[in-house]
Amino acid sequence: MKILNSAARAVGLLLVCAVAHAQNLPSEWYFSPDGRTLYTGGRPDQGLYHPDSIRTVNLTFPQSNYWTLLGQNYATETNLMASMTMAGQTLDSIGVRFRGNTSYTTISSSQKKSFGIETDWLRPGQDILGFRNLKFNNAHGDATFMREVLYNQTARRHTPIAKGNFIRLFLNGQDWGIYDHVQDVDKEFLKEWFLSNDGPRFRATTGVSGGAPGGGWGDGTAGMNFLGLDTNLYKSYYSLKSSDIALTWEALVQACRALSLVPSAPSDSTRRYLDIDRILWYLAVENIFADDDSYIMKGKMDYMVYHEPETGRTFPFEYDGNSSFLSNAATSTNWGPFKNVSNVNYPLLNKLLNVPEWRQRYLAHYRTILAESFNPTRLHPVIDTMHARIAALVAADTKKLYTTANYTSGVTSLKTFVTNRYNYLRTQTEVAQQGPIVLSLDQYDSLGRWNEAPLPGARVLVRAQVSNPATVQALRLYYATGWVGNFGQINMLDNGMSGDSLAGDGIYGAYLPGQAAQSVVRYYVEAVATNTAQSVTYYPPGAEHDVMVYRVQGGASRDRLVINEIMALNQGGPVDDNGESEDWIELHNRSNASVNAGGYCLTDNPTNLRKWTLPLGTSVPAGGYLVIWADEDSSQGPLHTNFKLSALGETLYLYDSNLVLQDELIFAAQVADSSLARIPNGSGPFVRRPHTIAANNNWALGVETTQARQPLLTLYPNPAQDILRVRLNLLEDVSLWRIELVDATGRVHRTQEGWGGDISLSVEGMTA
Repeated sequence: MKILNSAARAVGLLLVCAVAHAQNLPSEWYFSPDGRTLYTGGRPDQGLYHPDSIRTVNLTFPQSNYWTLLGQNYATETNLMASMTMAGQTLDSIGVRFRGNTSYTTISSSQKKSFGIETDWLRPGQDILGFRNLKFNNAHGDATFMREVLYNQTARRHTPIAKGNFIRLFLNGQDWGIYDHVQDVDKEFLKEWFLSNDGPRFRATTGVSGGAPGGGWGDGTAGMNFLGLDTNLYKSYYSLKSSDIALTWEALVQACRALSLVPSAPSDSTRRYLDIDRILWYLAVENIFADDDSYIMKGKMDYMVYHEPETGRTFPFEYDGNSSFLSNAATSTNWGPFKNVSNVNYPLLNKLLNVPEWRQRYLAHYRTILAESFNPTRLHPVIDTMHARIAALVAADTKKLYTTANYTSGVTSLKTFVTNRYNYLRTQTEVAQQGPIVLSLDQYDSLGRWNEAPLPGARVLVRAQVSNPATVQALRLYYATGWVGNFGQINMLDNGMSGDSLAGDGIYGAYLPGQAAQSVVRYYVEAVATNTAQSVTYYPPGAEHDVMVYRVQGGASRDRLVINEIMALNQGGPVDDNGESEDWIELHNRSNASVNAGGYCLTDNPTNLRKWTLPLGTSVPAGGYLVIWADEDSSQGPLHTNFKLSALGETLYLYDSNLVLQDELIFAAQVADSSLARIPNGSGPFVRRPHTIAANNNWALGVETTQARQPLLTLYPNPAQDILRVRLNLLEDVSLWRIELVDATGRVHRTQEGWGGDISLSVEGMTA
């Protein structure tokens, strides 16, 4: 049994810091344990919208006739002042109003109204666990209370969509029962998904108040239809929610015009203005989850449009998911994958899905959603868990819109709908077509080292392996620099002369061009089948919102002030000047002269280089140390930052006052009360150690050395079958190491510790 690749890769990942790419990017972006894959969407919220949480919310109004006042304020959307207790916090002077359209107007005299909350209505900056706008929805049309929450929790793996869970609401001490708690799609939402929230955000509607009549669904108005170049023609059909850029409406018009020119316009021209891949994921999600309040169904409302200023591209995203999982077989169970594609008034469908290349990309995403998210194996256990969590609350809810019997039968119907729709969709002719299977995707630097960060200007070899070469017509490598933006493409070849292995063995190769120091490179592979449809698959399957990623080495000077040691999970370690165990960063002056560090910047956000600035007059003596407390509480002193270090891993940057990069540290998930320290002190790689805060890191080893040596790693035999031996030597005298053998999914298979010399790992039973 040959395990060389899995063994060598696992050990290399733990010894070479440059492999990791964790970053303080949008919170919906996250990395695989090995740092090779960047994902967007689907990670459960650990705060206010934790999927297992059912928080109790108390709203207290000073007026005894608050209910009458809320009703009088509905039409004008005027807030009524109240206080709110939630998640252990009490906020006063918040704004409360009734919200919703059909969920308000069609429930007659029922008191189960939906509520909108503005925590900062009268107190700017007031929030609840980072959120300022809350929505408590009454689950109108859904006796199970589950559909919107289930949709939001599941579909957000593939497209931007609000978080959701449940709450139990009390009004002036009276139990108002269970509610769907759904995140507001506001500027805070945009920050979670995109590099900024500066772009124009529009809500498509049936007709803006005071504008032209709404018309019917699919009437060719608010479906990103091109109405002409005059921006005023669009203002009756889209409501501008936020924008921090000039030419706001022009961005929408430009996108609608580009869409109207498909397919006559060149593909690259269309992709300049529209994020095609994100649009295709959005359409596939709405169709599969049978969202009745959607573009797929209505072609004009209950969705939003966002223009991303960093790329100049525009795309729609989900707004209202309360009508998903509809169980009426006549209207939703049998929606085909191309519902309304033939209708010219639905241009996102009619224009894009009739282009063969994009149709196949849409189908590939469609299959991925069915395989990973929308299937009975995935959803039935989630429904059962939700049922166990809320059934008693639903039964006790005296204000709910439906009976407890409706709830019970509704849960069964929901599971039946999932089963029936899944079985129906996966047997559709075009959906059933399968693309080639890509087994792996690997990168090598110019020295042939697997998953090493390349040197500036050096090209990178990418190899992909497929399971059956006979099924492959072409393999395309898509790549881009930077965190966002369109991809270029290169053909990968299996000819034995393209960095691949042997001709015809199913291993394809291609070289990515060299990039400047610190450049971020994203890439993925598209495999095209030999079948008539030329079906495609992607690796990673979630491309383009999931991609492989690496960053080029170099760029940091490290000549004077360096990041020398950090502790990102301080629970019982050193305490600050307030007696608190907080995260900390140690800077070390390597030079023989004092460094004026005033104006230097520490940041964990590559788009905000001046996130925290060292106070003017700060000086670090020659060979000295400066400890900074990363506790997100600058009020505690001049050396307390406005951000914390992530125990899950991120990148920390040090810039001088001219924003020249001085040093950076890329680190993965941390262990409590353990530090990462440069060894040898000030110059070596970072090693996990007992801390030596404000002191020479070599002292923790019981030795004093100034000799900087590069890590030496030898793996043998090659290949290994039963025992893999690892020879390590970091320092001349002491080399204590903990080795973990990790597969590509991040699962640890073997663990071993040793002092220098040889370490033996059993690999019996493992596969490549």
